[in-house]
Amino acid sequence: EHTTEGAITRFSAIFYGKTPPKIGPVRSARLIDLELPAMFDAGLVFSGASAGVRQRLYSSDFANRINEAGYGLYRTGEDKPLEHTLYGNPEQLWQYLDNVGENTPPNFGTFLTFSEAAPEGGTPATYLAVDYQWTNVEWKYDEESGKYLRWADGEIHADGNTLEQVAVANVVVISPYHVEDPTICEEIRDGVCAHLSVQIQLWGSGNGAVFRDGQRYDVVWHREGRNDLLTFTDSAGNPFPLKVGNTWVQLVPSWLTEPLTVEP
Repeated sequence: EHTTEGAITRFSAIFYGKTPPKIGPVRSARLIDLELPAMFDAGLVFSGASAGVRQRLYSSDFANRINEAGYGLYRTGEDKPLEHTLYGNPEQLWQYLDNVGENTPPNFGTFLTFSEAAPEGGTPATYLAVDYQWTNVEWKYDEESGKYLRWADGEIHADGNTLEQVAVANVVVISPYHVEDPTICEEIRDGVCAHLSVQIQLWGSGNGAVFRDGQRYDVVWHREGRNDLLTFTDSAGNPFPLKVGNTWVQLVPSWLTEPLTVEP
């Protein structure tokens, strides 16, 4: 989950090994989408982008794996704004990669560490909230399932496929540098650029927090090479294990002060 140039957050969904019956709504690309496909050696599916973002995407090292509002995408015909009605058929999206000769196992530059058992050294954290100023995200630990359940702006966040509340094994909160790119305008209003594109500098390293098993762990995140995954270490420099299962990453703007609230 990451910010855009306006007062909203967007989701980038990454699927590896399992895909749901449908994926969507499929929305427009941002500069963060220059980084994620390189990290996961993945294909990218999106619908539209500003001229500057599109130019960079099609000049990237994964340009052959781009599917922009094409094969495998469809409109649902629902009575809602058009931008919320474009979805993807995962089977056909994989077939598109087959068609262009790119449906091959990913070649990861670095690897994550996982464990079923909770590491030592955590502090109790059954509730956390991330305040993006314009939207508020909450996670509450469910001891029965061993997962964190999600609320957005005070309402339960349900999965559109299952209608069940979004639940994840890990919540990761990091604040990489966020800077405006003066060369890319995302919105022009009355002939003037109203919003510049936001570059989330998801490289280098920085402090962060991992929440798993009802515990908070302070970590350092790393991404040194373009094709490296985000990896995590503890204060001693040892690899920090995520819990086996799905992970939600909150990319928090670096200009926010004290956006994270945690309760035991």
